[in-house]
Amino acid sequence: MIDSQTFDLRGAHYAIGQTLGRHTARFEPPHWWPPPPDLAFARECAAIVAELHAPLLDELRGYADAQGLAFDELLRGICRRSMKLRRRAPAHPEGGCSSYARIDTDGHVRVGRNYDFYPFQRVRQRIRLAPDLGRPSLGMRGSVPGGRYDGVNDAGLFIALHVVLANEPAQIRPGLPFHLLPRLVLETCANTRQAVDLLTHVPHLNPFNYLIADPSGALAVVEAHPERVRLREPERKGVLAATNHFEHPEMRGFQRGRKLEHSRRRLEALHAGRPLSDCASGLCGHSGGHTTLWSVQADLTARTIAYAAGPPCETAYVGVPWPGAAAG
Repeated sequence: MIDSQTFDLRGAHYAIGQTLGRHTARFEPPHWWPPPPDLAFARECAAIVAELHAPLLDELRGYADAQGLAFDELLRGICRRSMKLRRRAPAHPEGGCSSYARIDTDGHVRVGRNYDFYPFQRVRQRIRLAPDLGRPSLGMRGSVPGGRYDGVNDAGLFIALHVVLANEPAQIRPGLPFHLLPRLVLETCANTRQAVDLLTHVPHLNPFNYLIADPSGALAVVEAHPERVRLREPERKGVLAATNHFEHPEMRGFQRGRKLEHSRRRLEALHAGRPLSDCASGLCGHSGGHTTLWSVQADLTARTIAYAAGPPCETAYVGVPWPGAAAG
């Protein structure tokens, strides 16, 4: 059963975690993930989170308490060291997510993003937060507690993540799990510059691209690997996009031997201005790991945002109140 609940929560992080934990199925790492790390490794990752935004750990404690989970076991579950899948897992060689940011002729900064994965991903929650400690935000959560896969905050800062199935380092060191990074950006940063500074200075546990934009027109993609992080800025005037491969010349070596045609085709379609509903280019997906589970479009200048709960070629966008604004 798909969990497409929406939440509008405010208050202390611990209480927010309790509410989300009570209303969500018990968290268990999916069977296709690799085994969780040892507790010492997970605690080192948590210590990095605490340095940046300790209230997020309070939320995870509230979540664990509501579900009757040991906090240490929850930590082990969310600190996924590898994006490799077990043998019996479904194959998704490239990922399928696509996002863009552009400055249109009217001067407005607009962003959009399709999140693609296998339809059996149950948790697709939209969460609007006004925490006691941290900026108000609105974003989508997948299966893992505490995280966001995309979102915008009250300052108009937008972020979206994209897995890059790259070669992994020989030694995996503690770092920040991919799904917590957008959450940290949304609650602690006001603009693209601050987000880039955070993402380029923290240790990354997983290889991912992060597209970032703000109402000033500052656009960026941070390409992150546990061994290296590089910044990519617009090469074409007023537009930047991200899919599931590294574009920066100093990052390409991490993905040798990977099939990248689908990801490259979608990137070119976004740079060419194709809409997220374009199925021919693969932006809008309908099968396997390239199934669009949700889509979001926002005007960061006008402070409007809308979500489609499925492929946008057949699912209407519905407007959602801006984070920090009255929900009524």
